[in-house]
Amino acid sequence: MSKTFEPDPPDADKESGSRVTSVGEDVADEDKVGYRRPPKSSRFKKGQSGNPLGSSRKARMRQCQQTLPLVDLVLENSQGLVPIREGDRRSTISMKEALIRREAALAIQGNRLALKAALDRIDKAEKNKLAEVLDYYTTYRDYKEQYPARAKACRDRGRPPPLPHPDDLHFNDDTCKLEITGPINYEQLDKLKKILEAREILISKLEGLREDADECAREGFPYSSKDREIFSVLENYIRFFDSLLEKRNWLPRVAGGKKT
Repeated sequence: MSKTFEPDPPDADKESGSRVTSVGEDVADEDKVGYRRPPKSSRFKKGQSGNPLGSSRKARMRQCQQTLPLVDLVLENSQGLVPIREGDRRSTISMKEALIRREAALAIQGNRLALKAALDRIDKAEKNKLAEVLDYYTTYRDYKEQYPARAKACRDRGRPPPLPHPDDLHFNDDTCKLEITGPINYEQLDKLKKILEAREILISKLEGLREDADECAREGFPYSSKDREIFSVLENYIRFFDSLLEKRNWLPRVAGGKKT
């Protein structure tokens, strides 16, 4: 008996083909990368937040603190500001200062642990301060005593004496620190000389004009207000050079020389 061939229904291939095409399109769409379609490896997982720390200021601080080493974290927190109120006045102080004040307040109230810690802290601070003052004074004394020999050695080698000049080195009895009132190198020394030279010329010019104005006034020909404007101009220039000296903490003279 011969076997008859019966073709598939006309819609079978189309339906089968559409299923294959649909699955292929889904797979292609899932693997597609482009605008708003990141790679699978970098996509957020279902049920997991893309920003677990949140977007608030505290969250950003937590994220920053997680990346800081412990030492830096402690120092950063100790320098943070804390609001305080003293009477009717409000201000801010550092966390470190606030803790020291709190410890002192507890000590005054009779807390034995706070009292011991406060006394130890004060004793240590006083010893450190004394060591610092002694170090400043020793440096000041040794520099003054050794300078003549150092200056002679420089001259013997054909070199200028070292700076700062000992007359520009001072030990401040109030602050117990060293102060330098002159240049510390020869570039600064040249600048100081130029400032003093210009300043001296202006002072001499101003004094001469004032003497001339006084003489004219005695003879009955006083300077007019227009003529006196030059006085203000010269005084402003002199104040400018004085501000340069004050900014550098320089005295208006070259060390070892005559004051201007």
